[in-house]
Amino acid sequence: MNILLEKLDPFVSKCGLDNMDQIEILKGPCKKIGVRPAHVVFICGVVSLASIVLGIAARFLSTFVSMIYPAYRSIKAIESGEKTDDKQWLSYWILFSLITLADSSIGFILEFIPFYHVIRLALFVILFHPSLNGAEKVYQAFVQPVYQKYHKHIDQQIDQMSNKLKNQNIY
Repeated sequence: MNILLEKLDPFVSKCGLDNMDQIEILKGPCKKIGVRPAHVVFICGVVSLASIVLGIAARFLSTFVSMIYPAYRSIKAIESGEKTDDKQWLSYWILFSLITLADSSIGFILEFIPFYHVIRLALFVILFHPSLNGAEKVYQAFVQPVYQKYHKHIDQQIDQMSNKLKNQNIY
């Protein structure tokens, strides 16, 4: 079996998964079954992608993938104390929220697009991939201009609503 798994090494390296061997939570179980953590991650990724393409649990898997890695990287960004990575991950979660909102609103129409979940997953990978900084670029191109145009009006409306609620002793 190890000979078969060793043949995956070029693919694992090409996908940039060699560093998965350093993840502590994977080391113990993988050592017990005698495989590299990078192989497990690669095989899980291939199976997940095949499932998405075939439409087997596609919505769940594409959502799962678009949340797990970004959540982990967001935690690392918070814990690092550096501000350079914060913008990428805050931008990602803003875009994730907007895409998820659109998906939940008109998702029943989007489901008719062939390979919709593959396209959706590809979009999220572009947004979260560390070498692309896609979330920052998309945020700056689309969200930031809208925010700059309307944020004062929105803040005024929120303040008015907040004052009304305070006057009514609701909170």
